[in-house]
Amino acid sequence: MESITTHSWRVLLAVAAFSVSLSSPVRAGNLIVNGSFENTGGTFVDEGGGVMNAALPVGSTLVPGWTVTNAQLGWISNANIYGVATPFGSYFLDLTGNHDNSIYAGVTQTIVTTPNQAYTLTLSLGADQGQPLNSGTKSVSVTAGSSSTSFTFVPSGVGNQWKNFSFDFVAVATSTQITIVGTSSGAGYQYLGLDNVSVAPQVPSLGLPGLAALAVVMALVAAARLRRVSARRVPC
Repeated sequence: MESITTHSWRVLLAVAAFSVSLSSPVRAGNLIVNGSFENTGGTFVDEGGGVMNAALPVGSTLVPGWTVTNAQLGWISNANIYGVATPFGSYFLDLTGNHDNSIYAGVTQTIVTTPNQAYTLTLSLGADQGQPLNSGTKSVSVTAGSSSTSFTFVPSGVGNQWKNFSFDFVAVATSTQITIVGTSSGAGYQYLGLDNVSVAPQVPSLGLPGLAALAVVMALVAAARLRRVSARRVPC
């Protein structure tokens, strides 16, 4: 007959595993190449005022890690003369490009993924409330393989503002295309900031219930070993 110690150990081990499955996931490292749109390849060319856009038509790969899609793109340095800026490094994107109309640019790249693995995509949208033509509601559409969503930033206050957004998706293949395209930039059509893009796999966290169950399991195993040692002792 199975001892109560062995039975209890198996039950508590199952509880610990179940607690892990219920725990909130944590994110691992970023799979996106150059998610902050830095000038890592030395390809940024200042076309005037700290902005590069005429050389970034659809299909361009001058922004390291990314391919321009949908419309001509703006790549901006924090050293620009227009007052827009990012807190996420020294460079960022403007999805209105230099055409300043309702046809917005986008960027895309393909990352390596594991089928059935859950991932979290995050990004930041920027607005400049200090300039009327740069202010207003900012929106993008995001596609990750077969999953898609949209993010809308309604800024308030004054000056440069950024807001973080995220959504979860499950990969269905060994590679997943990530595409971000602008959909709204406010009445002026002159600025839709994008920066700080990240995709990371979700990793289960033990959390307090899992840690508590694991501690009980370890204590029970230690007690069982002590009983076995005591049972082997020969009386004096």
